Amino acid sequence: MQLDLRTRPARVPVTGIRLSLWRAVTVFRVAALLIDLVLIVRWQHLYERPSLALATGAAMIVVTLAVGTAAVRGQAHRSGLVVADVIATAGLTLLSIPVQTTTQHHGGMITLTSIWAAGPTLEAAFVAGPLGGITAAVLQYLVTVVVADNGAGRTLYSGVLLVLAGTVVGVVTRLAVRAEDELRVASAARAAVAERERLTRQIHDGVLQVLGLVSRTGHDAAPPWPAIAAAAAEQESALRGLITSRPVDPAVEPGAGPGVELGTALRALRSSRVTISTPADPVDLAPTAAAMVADAVRAALHNVDQHAGRDAHAWVLLEDIDETIRVTVRDDGAGMPEGRLAVADGQGRIGVSRAIRGRIEDLGGTCEIVSAPGEGTEIAMTVPATATAR
Repeated sequence: MQLDLRTRPARVPVTGIRLSLWRAVTVFRVAALLIDLVLIVRWQHLYERPSLALATGAAMIVVTLAVGTAAVRGQAHRSGLVVADVIATAGLTLLSIPVQTTTQHHGGMITLTSIWAAGPTLEAAFVAGPLGGITAAVLQYLVTVVVADNGAGRTLYSGVLLVLAGTVVGVVTRLAVRAEDELRVASAARAAVAERERLTRQIHDGVLQVLGLVSRTGHDAAPPWPAIAAAAAEQESALRGLITSRPVDPAVEPGAGPGVELGTALRALRSSRVTISTPADPVDLAPTAAAMVADAVRAALHNVDQHAGRDAHAWVLLEDIDETIRVTVRDDGAGMPEGRLAVADGQGRIGVSRAIRGRIEDLGGTCEIVSAPGEGTEIAMTVPATATAR
């Protein structure tokens, strides 16, 4: 199959507040065009070249229709279109020089494009913000100065107003677009929470009921049903922990700033053999740091499952103490003899040294491990509240 390298992705149409703003400026351009056309027709007998004045009015109609059509279709938010409009408007304004008499230039008579020429300034403010609006306004002002040959009078005041309009419209546009984006994110978050609640109810009324039934009735049955019942009980507990945990805010980007609640990630690790205890208040960490701490706890619980014994239980305690976050994983399993970790490191087993201690030390924290044969194991992981991955 051959790929056509000339194919370009389709442009996304402008929607929402952007589309409303573009349609508003289109209404302004049409209204200004009508006023300018009335003035051109009314004053054509005073011009030096009346036919050129009427041709300029026709060109203004064409430009207005082109920009208006793009705005109605939601495809006007393009820098190329705005630049073309700025250049075309400046050119039509310069046509006032051959159309008007010398007396009209020095007498302060308005240009052929008049207020219609403010349209590109508003469009540039939509696309490029205040800087774009100011740039387009200054360019149009300079062109008007060339035509009027008098920058100190009415032309100067019009230029100042044009610059102010470009600045204000650019600032308001940026604020409106940002507010619309924030509203969209908030709406998506509410929709996600509502969908989570719906799924939670369905899971509770369906899957959890079946798992609970298997767990209750399978223990007293013949093999292999006791093992299936134990597995069902464990999965029921884990699923309950998952659906009762607080959802992570989807507006928080992975790896950026504080905002991930560590307790939420830890409560998802709850099972029939694992008890999770977290504070009532949220314990926030940077997303990357929270993920690394949760992975370290998950690795510790995996070691409990593999080495502490079939009947061993584990307890996870999360604490927020004096600008530090402390997570303790304790089990009542077989424990380890002294020096066992050093032997494991020498044999190339990195479950504790890398998966647990390595992650915590990468966050600038400490990891203390206390264990003895028959007395279980306790792993205390402490990281700064402002921890970030090195």
